[in-house]
Amino acid sequence: MRLLAIVRSTIALSWREATAYRFNFAISFLVIAVPFLLQVFLWVAVFSGRGHIAGYSLSGIIVYYLFALFLYDFVHPVVLYDVSNDIKSGELAAHLLRPLPYPLWALAVRVGSQAVYLAVVTVVVGGGAALLSWAGYLSVSDLSMASLLRFAAVFLAAWLLGLLFSLAASFAVFFTEDATGLSKLVSFVFPLFSGSLIPLDMLPGWLKTIYYYLPFRWLVYEPIRVYSGQQPLTQALLAIAGWAGLAAALVWWLWRVGEARFTAVGG
Repeated sequence: MRLLAIVRSTIALSWREATAYRFNFAISFLVIAVPFLLQVFLWVAVFSGRGHIAGYSLSGIIVYYLFALFLYDFVHPVVLYDVSNDIKSGELAAHLLRPLPYPLWALAVRVGSQAVYLAVVTVVVGGGAALLSWAGYLSVSDLSMASLLRFAAVFLAAWLLGLLFSLAASFAVFFTEDATGLSKLVSFVFPLFSGSLIPLDMLPGWLKTIYYYLPFRWLVYEPIRVYSGQQPLTQALLAIAGWAGLAAALVWWLWRVGEARFTAVGG
């Protein structure tokens, strides 16, 4: 119970810190909305004179990118700045004296900061859907409460998986002085093989063979297919749970080996 109380307090503190800078909070709306609107205008031009492309209608592809927009910033693996800075600066030593295990603390901080962004993205995506429906680009028939509930369940699972991948990438800093290369590699590979850049069924055959064996499709592409009813929710949750188990094992191993070789320098 005490551990859960510490986790809740850490999440609440991260929420307050994230909302303290109101200008950045307001600008985040534009950062999300403007690129998405440009994507919509691009697809409107692509679909000009065409009813369907690769099985997608204009409304269908807009719904796809609405959910891809919603998912991307929460599930894509990143090197967490706070974690890498703690390791490189030696501040990790102070965390090791605290009652909350450092990996759990790092996850709680990330959840707290992203929870603020979740509220922003939900407003932007919901408002965007309403606006696009009013403008005639989005069919109301492509949206349903049952589908949204399925999506909410798979989103939470994908969010956890993405957090674990981010923690694993961050703990790689134990073994290298600079994780910039790893961060750039993930930033290149993830959009292509997750489906956030383009639906995976639009990729050529040889690329489909690659993405099938990678976990990234379960972070964006498959959750959207759960929403559309093309992927059973149970199957998606089981697959994500399997990858999450592997990711958690990798995080634990990187942490244990990294902690053993960690040397704090200075105060």
